[in-house]
Amino acid sequence: MLLNLGHQNKIMKHYKIILTLIFIILFFNGNTKELKEGYWKGKLNLQEDKILTFIFSVDKNQRITIQNAQERILLKESINKNDSLQYYFSSFPNFLIFQVKSEKQVSGFFINPDRKKEYSKIEFNAEYFGIKEPKNRGNNKKEVDGKWQVSFDPDTEHNFPAIGIFKHNRNTVTGTFLTETGDFRFLSGKFKNNFLTISSFDGAHVFLFTATLKNDTLKGDFLSGSHYKTNWKGFKNDDFELENPDSLTYMVKDEFSFNFKTVEGKKYAYPNEELKNKVVIVQIMGTWCPNCLDETVFYKELYKDYNELGLEIIAIAYESPESFEDKVKRIIRFSENKEVNYPILVGGNASKNESSKDFAMLNNISSFPTSIFINKEGKVIKIHTGFNGPGTGEIYTNYKKRTKILIERLLKE
Repeated sequence: MLLNLGHQNKIMKHYKIILTLIFIILFFNGNTKELKEGYWKGKLNLQEDKILTFIFSVDKNQRITIQNAQERILLKESINKNDSLQYYFSSFPNFLIFQVKSEKQVSGFFINPDRKKEYSKIEFNAEYFGIKEPKNRGNNKKEVDGKWQVSFDPDTEHNFPAIGIFKHNRNTVTGTFLTETGDFRFLSGKFKNNFLTISSFDGAHVFLFTATLKNDTLKGDFLSGSHYKTNWKGFKNDDFELENPDSLTYMVKDEFSFNFKTVEGKKYAYPNEELKNKVVIVQIMGTWCPNCLDETVFYKELYKDYNELGLEIIAIAYESPESFEDKVKRIIRFSENKEVNYPILVGGNASKNESSKDFAMLNNISSFPTSIFINKEGKVIKIHTGFNGPGTGEIYTNYKKRTKILIERLLKE
């Protein structure tokens, strides 16, 4: 009996030692949940071994803030069951999920659940940079500063025009591309040795542009996530303009009307008595759409300033989830996170073809967002396709001024 007890004690000691060693191995292999406070350099591994880099910071409360050019994007954290950290973007259903491998290294994925399975995740890694923000270094040349006439997929039937607007400060380049259906939002990157790298990572866009400057022409590639690639070229041209976004979508029938449901499931039809003698903006949008987000921020401002004077804004959201209930969840989440102060109705699936069928009185819906401006008599005054947001600088501020002037005029008529 004594021998058995002694044997059992030895086994228990060995068992405790083994458990302790396992704990130490797991701990030092990075299963801690703490991120080191300070600045990190993130990397998204795209197609053909191309890497999109970005800077994010971690504060003492373990909150992550991504730097996307002038934009700062605060993420919300949750703990995954598989012992990983999961950070959600407040504006979109997308998230970062990763494990802390060491105090200076993390590894995981950026997940977009609305993408097809093969394109829904992008490998993500990050290394700790330091407690101080990276500095902008380099000479003060401004080779790419200015306005560029750009063609995406040039010399093909799929060619579409754009305008590149860049600000070049030392090695750093910021700016965006304008197209006839909206802008590419905030972009930032580097220009060094005649090579431009500029990108955006805002929770929805995963855009990487590269180009070589040769004989006053930029020529290179554009990658979007892990699913899309095309080439582009551009040259400086201060006089180049795109088609007027107020001319692309227009009425082909006399009467503007629609029927959708509210998030409570009630029927909502336009025109109606409630909006009689009101100035109305109908916003066709999606909560997944970054340009729609920028437009919504502006429309919140309009609604606050002019609602009591007779302005109403009605949005219709076209969403990726199939079921009505899941569409509603996306819309409510968006409305609450962004504190949207006007109603958003439930449209169909996130498809320009589907929205074009719903609004058959228009020639087509070529972009999310599309906005219809209606006077007090129920007549369509203007239809604006796409949206150029704050990343476009003066173009954005001038559009806001013109729109406010239009609303004030319609309210007085």
